[in-house]
Amino acid sequence: MESRLAAALEAGDNNSLLQLFQEVDNNLTIAVGGYKTGLLEQSLAHHIAYKSTDLQCFRAQIEKLGPECLTCTDKVNTPVHCAAVTQDASWMKLIYETLGSDCFRKTGQYRRTAIHCAAENKASNSALMLLVDKCGCDTLMETDEFGDTPVHLAAWKQGPDSLKFIKGLLGPSGFHFKGCYQRTLIHYAAMKTGNNYSLKWLVDEQGSDTLNVMDATGYTPVHLAAQFQGSNSMQFIEAKLGPDCFHQRGKFQRTAIHCAAINAVSNSALKWLVEECGTDTLSVADEKGNTPVHYAAAFQNSDSMQFFKAKIGLDCFHWTGQCRQTAIHSAAANTVSNSALKWLADECGSEILSVADERGNTPVHFAAMKQGSDSMQFLKGKLGLDCFYQPGQLNRAAIHMAAMNEISNTALKWLVGELGSSCLLEKDSCDRSPVHLVAQHQDLETLRFVRDCLGDCAIKLMDADKKTVADYARMNKKHRDEMLKWISEQQVLLCQFSLDPNFSNWDYLLTNGGQQQLLGQGGFGKVFKAFTDKQQTVAVKIVHPDSSSTLSSQLSEAMDQEKKGMEILRGIRHTNVVLFLKTETTDGEIRIFTELIAGHSLLELMQRLKKPFDELAVRKFSQQVCSTLIFLHGRNPVILHRDIKCSNIMLTYEGIIKLIDFGLAKEIITATSTRGYSANQLTTVHFMAPELLNCENDEGRLVYTRKTDVWAFGCTVFEMLTMKPPNSKVNWMKLPARLSTQDMPDLPPEASDNLRYFYRRCVTKNPKERADAAELLRHPFLQSQ
Repeated sequence: MESRLAAALEAGDNNSLLQLFQEVDNNLTIAVGGYKTGLLEQSLAHHIAYKSTDLQCFRAQIEKLGPECLTCTDKVNTPVHCAAVTQDASWMKLIYETLGSDCFRKTGQYRRTAIHCAAENKASNSALMLLVDKCGCDTLMETDEFGDTPVHLAAWKQGPDSLKFIKGLLGPSGFHFKGCYQRTLIHYAAMKTGNNYSLKWLVDEQGSDTLNVMDATGYTPVHLAAQFQGSNSMQFIEAKLGPDCFHQRGKFQRTAIHCAAINAVSNSALKWLVEECGTDTLSVADEKGNTPVHYAAAFQNSDSMQFFKAKIGLDCFHWTGQCRQTAIHSAAANTVSNSALKWLADECGSEILSVADERGNTPVHFAAMKQGSDSMQFLKGKLGLDCFYQPGQLNRAAIHMAAMNEISNTALKWLVGELGSSCLLEKDSCDRSPVHLVAQHQDLETLRFVRDCLGDCAIKLMDADKKTVADYARMNKKHRDEMLKWISEQQVLLCQFSLDPNFSNWDYLLTNGGQQQLLGQGGFGKVFKAFTDKQQTVAVKIVHPDSSSTLSSQLSEAMDQEKKGMEILRGIRHTNVVLFLKTETTDGEIRIFTELIAGHSLLELMQRLKKPFDELAVRKFSQQVCSTLIFLHGRNPVILHRDIKCSNIMLTYEGIIKLIDFGLAKEIITATSTRGYSANQLTTVHFMAPELLNCENDEGRLVYTRKTDVWAFGCTVFEMLTMKPPNSKVNWMKLPARLSTQDMPDLPPEASDNLRYFYRRCVTKNPKERADAAELLRHPFLQSQ
């Protein structure tokens, strides 16, 4: 139900919402995408108030769930606040008829009432007008926690019609109250993006002297209009005050030219001011030592850089400002666009990307902290991977800076994919790892990614002061509560890994009929339930290798390799990997002891359901498998599964994926020198990559790699959607010829385009071009909700 509601809300499908309301019996809390902040978890009533465009949906919700659904909070706001900021008067009228007027005076985030919210409504001012009519014009003078009234917010977010309406109610005196930072209505109108109608109307009403009034920071409306509006406002202001006003110093001794360079909406004000005031203004430094060139590199795109080059040449990009930083450092910290960074690197040479500021940070460090994976790929192309290891301030490399990136986690994920998950354990001079910094600066999804890369040891990491990841999460203002809750849940799960492997005696658990309890069987042996002398129930796999003389040498090598592998596998603590306990060899019989998983394999589930999984289930399972592969493939030495398929993927009763049956000699020391058995013994042939089927040597040994795991996973995706592996009807002897001459079979017709492309990236025949697990986890199919 939750997934269908979320899909309808994201698609704006009001008809589906109306139908789904028939099945809803409470105000569900659901996560819905499409917000500015991405995925947002709140009540259904909040989502309807924000996202629906149909009053009928809103009415149906009230009728179904009752009026109380409008008074719940998402920690701060009610659906009434949400509707006031996004909907028109018809919604407010329905709320008024349902709850009366008191609900409009209830304060929410920033101590704002619904009247404040209606004043922020960019779509319509009809909600504001109706609320003032119902609640009285005194509500227009109520201040929020910043000191702003609905009048200030209307000047900032709405047009002259709202201001004329307010003037009609309060008279001219209603425009003289100051808000946050002692700003007047003119200041707020100057910050309105999109148009300057309110600014012009207020100046005409109150006189041009109001443009010279400084707020508490030292800014006048001239500075703010330069920062938020375009050349049309500059021309209007010049006509009112003359050009000298653009040279007036404000906050941090900045002029209007500095402010226009900070304008992330448009560079038309900057270009107009330079033409009017002269190119000398571009070399004027503010209190911090920065020029308009530095600020434009930090907030605008390559068009501004080309404009500067045409006006004053390339040397301006080497001017040093605050902390001896150049425009290239600033461009690397640009959160709006990386086009300025790319243009500057192409124009000035890639060597500028390695120039450190006085703290030791290069543009590479700044790009990792402020930009995404696209910039990382660009920097790799210019400098190679070594640039990401260069230490900067506090001995931090690019991975540390990416861990502090509060804009995007794509740089972090890309760096882990390129450098390996071990880079997440590198400590800075304060003994903080990227894991600690992620907990402090990023969101829960990123912390989960880190845990998936490192395993459960990530949760246990401490710095030199014995501060844990949880301690750093407590410093995370945005995501503290959800992070601490999740960390607590993981610590509970870790307690489940308390199985004692140091048992000496054990017995089979028997059925009522006295038979050994068989859990399953595969190509190498059978799995039974066992009870140890530590009073714990475990699973034991009994393997009877072929003891023929022709295989004795190979068997001996495999068993030696298994012992090495088991020692490494025993050290793994990962939520999505079966816990290995120990191995025994007695009378040629190999016994592998693991945790006993309560659940079913994906293959068994499909057989019991008598149908394949839907796309949503495939996405959820694939997210867990891919994150687990990143963990395994990032270990040193590398761990390959080598037998991925639905029968070797368990789903616990709680919905957690567990990879099982790594089998004999599955741990390898390198990705290109693997010892093992022949193809038909080691794994199901239909899940094997073409390079394995075509490269078996005379001794029947195969060379497994990370990419062969990815191929097998791609075949598993096919299996999840069809209940059969690809090419299942092709005789395994003919499979190599089939793969060399024909494309892999396509997914069922109902599969989405994103899923098809995801599958194709897994089963690309050339292993060099095939995706790795890190790329797959970043794929749109797994990122979609």
